Amino acid sequence: MEKIYMENNKKQSTFQQVVKSQLSKKLSAFMVLVSFFSFLLIGVNNVSYAAVAPIPEDTGLGDSFVTSAPGTEVVSNSGFPIMMYSTTTGIPIFCLERDVEYKGGTTMTKGERITDQGLLYVMAHTFPHEKFKDSNGKEFPEEVQTWLTQATIWQYLYETGAENNMVGSGNVANIDNIKTAVSLSWEGNVLGCRMDGCDAGASSQETFYDARIAPIVANAKQADVTTNGTIDISISNQEMSITSDEKYYQTALVTITKSDPANFVSNSLKVEIQSAPDGTILIDENGQEIQDYNNIEKFYVRIPVQSVTEENKSVLLHVEGTYRGYDGYKYTAVGAQTVSTVFTTDVKTFDDLDIPINYTPEVPNTSMSIAQSVYFIGLIVLLCGVGIIYANAKPRQNQQ
Repeated sequence: MEKIYMENNKKQSTFQQVVKSQLSKKLSAFMVLVSFFSFLLIGVNNVSYAAVAPIPEDTGLGDSFVTSAPGTEVVSNSGFPIMMYSTTTGIPIFCLERDVEYKGGTTMTKGERITDQGLLYVMAHTFPHEKFKDSNGKEFPEEVQTWLTQATIWQYLYETGAENNMVGSGNVANIDNIKTAVSLSWEGNVLGCRMDGCDAGASSQETFYDARIAPIVANAKQADVTTNGTIDISISNQEMSITSDEKYYQTALVTITKSDPANFVSNSLKVEIQSAPDGTILIDENGQEIQDYNNIEKFYVRIPVQSVTEENKSVLLHVEGTYRGYDGYKYTAVGAQTVSTVFTTDVKTFDDLDIPINYTPEVPNTSMSIAQSVYFIGLIVLLCGVGIIYANAKPRQNQQ
């Protein structure tokens, strides 16, 4: 009896071990799955400022948005602190009035379009559209990107005399402190960042202003600055010729050039004859009439001779195209600092060319030198003398 009990007990013990082992594996797998989904939920529900939300193309910040509370404060060794600001959806925004207080939790409404091409240039050539790099070619962290971008915007606005961007007083830091900053730090990064990097070995004394800010501001202040490309239509000279059948006047070569071909929208170039004598056409470099005026960059203009009158002695050409460029708007709220960010969008550009019809046929050069004139006159005199002698000699022969 005891033997049978021991054998049953042994079998039961083995069975329990197997069951417990399988249950342990199942519980372990279950815990792994729970942990994984918990991690995903944490990642979804907790958005970090470091994960910068992309700016929607063609719409930007929309008609309105709500500002988030001020983020990380980035401080320079020169005493010029800059806060990281964003919308509640995580899109970084930048301030355009340094002397006015920023307000978080505020609904900002779309206002006037940014027409200052210099300001548009600054914002298009800084974070988040273009990333700043250290002297070793490595991208700075977003705290430095934000400090450099906001400092560049304020420096430009100050130098161009924009409203509410003074030197600074009271709680507003002196604008000149931007120029002497060589190190930037923030909570959690006591080492700071310099132009040669953000590690413990960084020791550069080069200012961020000289290395990164000043060049952008200088370019932005150029008279012809634009963030979007330009189109230029020009003619090699004002001379005109006439075709061999004498039916058409023909201009010199007309050329269209694009300043930024890489950002030009494919197949968007269009040429139009806005005004000209009836029957005016465009021809290619082989003398063939052009039927499609889209995407042509070199051509000649032919004008029917019989269509030219005193009232229409010119040809006006119009060319337009589209660049993938930048646009932006100012967002305002009562008592809050104006903020903005620029976005990428299709921007049309155009140019015109007025060609006067002043055909003057080429006349061979018939002018003679003094020596040639004397020789010619002498030849005439000589021939006259020979003629006189011949005329007098002939009657004498008849008399004999």
